[in-house]
Amino acid sequence: MRETPFPKATQIGNEIDYFFTYYQTLRPKVFLSYEREAFYALDGSDFRVTFDEKILARQEELSLSREIYGTPLIDDAHVLMELKTSGGIPLWLTRVLAQEQIYKTSFSKYGTAYRRIIYNKEQESRQKYIA
Repeated sequence: MRETPFPKATQIGNEIDYFFTYYQTLRPKVFLSYEREAFYALDGSDFRVTFDEKILARQEELSLSREIYGTPLIDDAHVLMELKTSGGIPLWLTRVLAQEQIYKTSFSKYGTAYRRIIYNKEQESRQKYIA
């Protein structure tokens, strides 16, 4: 029986428990943590802006009940800003972003964790067999 790393009495806890039960052979390979601030539109739209910092990843102690630590995926001087909406970004925000020279780019927390942690370990392991 596995350790329950989350409170089951919550909707998210029940969904995670179902996932683990349904996909018994799948196990997480990386744990991501980050601090997030989110700001939502007051006009009832689905527009929101999130800021993620202290983005960390690790491959050991994957339980949610463990302390927060890991390999940083971005340095402390950077913050990941995400604009999320099914519609358009407000014109005033487009102007502010252009004025501050902030442009669209792509960043995946899981993809970066894979490249920096998992892929590097696999490459090191392969090199041992080749040498």
